[in-house]
Amino acid sequence: APNERWSRENPAAIQTFREQTPAGDYGVPEDLGPLAVYLASDASRYMTGASIVIDGGYTVW
Repeated sequence: APNERWSRENPAAIQTFREQTPAGDYGVPEDLGPLAVYLASDASRYMTGASIVIDGGYTVW
């Protein structure tokens, strides 16, 4: 999410961002937990050099 000052000064831009994100809002730190658990587990043992995007679907557009 943008910084707090920018967010306060640009409420229309923030609303547009939220509307354009399929999940409908910003993520929260807890949204990263499942990925961290996965990456720390044996299930990710064959993963090498991947970019994993956690953005509520924003980059789908």
